[in-house]
Amino acid sequence: MSEKNQAVVRRIFEEAWSKGRFDSLDALMTPDFVSHDPVEPTRGLTQFTEAVRKYRTTFPDLRLDIEEMFSAGERVVARWRATGTQRGPLEGLPPTGRRVVITGISILRFAGERACETFDNWDALGMMQQLGAVTLPGVAARAGA
Repeated sequence: MSEKNQAVVRRIFEEAWSKGRFDSLDALMTPDFVSHDPVEPTRGLTQFTEAVRKYRTTFPDLRLDIEEMFSAGERVVARWRATGTQRGPLEGLPPTGRRVVITGISILRFAGERACETFDNWDALGMMQQLGAVTLPGVAARAGA
């Protein structure tokens, strides 16, 4: 079962996040799918799809690549890297044209053969720094030195 679950996770990342194809998500995720994302938590597959669509609109070339994955029981853990160029607005930040590299970890729980819940941890602060929306004390001074 763990290999099947890993294949489902690969499809979610590839089809929804990297290609913007949402038609297969009904077969991969439960209708009441819950995302415990620290930046944008969602309840239900519809809300989750809209959150992914928002990021794909902001970063039309968005790509999520799984760098490492393993599973145990009803859970799959994926360590991933996302890349994309900001071509659309994001939370009031106008398009910058900047390319970002973001890393994260997702732990997906399964009910039967479909994902029903995810716990995500990703570098949102690093993304905002790369977009120029956030600077940390001393970082700008070091970068200019």
